[in-house]
Amino acid sequence: MRKALLKHLLTALAAAGFVGKSIHFMQLRDDAQDLLSIQYWKYGGSFILEFSRRDRGPLHTAWGPVIPEESLEVAYLPVADRARLQERDAPPDDIFAGFSFADFGEDFAKYERLALRVAGYLPQVDAWLSRREVGPGIAPFTGT
Repeated sequence: MRKALLKHLLTALAAAGFVGKSIHFMQLRDDAQDLLSIQYWKYGGSFILEFSRRDRGPLHTAWGPVIPEESLEVAYLPVADRARLQERDAPPDDIFAGFSFADFGEDFAKYERLALRVAGYLPQVDAWLSRREVGPGIAPFTGT
């Protein structure tokens, strides 16, 4: 899965202006910073994208440290300010609602199709970051 994500999703993120490595990415705008992370289900086999927008500058945490903006990750931000891109057709009992690749085995074409599909949803991420528009694959957090 990681190879397909690198080939397709990370390339699409870079084309959209995100920089980063591994699973944490950011995009700096004149007055805002967009943060995005790829989060894998702790039991394996699926992932989601989690993202948020904040004002530029260092983050003064409630617990003391000041985090420079170049070191920030989406997990530092309040839950109510974040959203997720998740599988629209996830089974009702799938609380993670991730993009599943659990049964793909060695079929690289399936991984590529999934990575391309998720990359195709990036305009929904941009719409939420820019206007808080909730598209069909976007799940804003509502709690704290």
